[in-house]
Amino acid sequence: MSTTKTPKKASSKSAAPRKPAHDEDIHPVARPFLWLVSDRVRKGFLYFVGFAMVLSMGADFLIHRHGHFHFEEYQGFFAFFGFAAFAFVVLMGWPLRRATGRSEDYYPESTEDD
Repeated sequence: MSTTKTPKKASSKSAAPRKPAHDEDIHPVARPFLWLVSDRVRKGFLYFVGFAMVLSMGADFLIHRHGHFHFEEYQGFFAFFGFAAFAFVVLMGWPLRRATGRSEDYYPESTEDD
């Protein structure tokens, strides 16, 4: 029985931030937005969205709602309903892709005469 070592994948935490390979590969319109690529900005955005979510759910306990239906008056109903609707839309993408998608070889290869 031989023991061979397989290389381990590098963790995402130790990976260097993504940078473009060459300066000429960057479209001129994209240059002002390169600061969005940094990990610090991405993490800050996630923290901001999380804070906004906690703040809006906390505000739900301070506001008395008068809904059309009785179940709309429950605390956190709209947060749960919004999450369920979003999850439904995302998860329905898989069966819809299978129903409406085309195979990779659907379109013929292009020729130079086109």
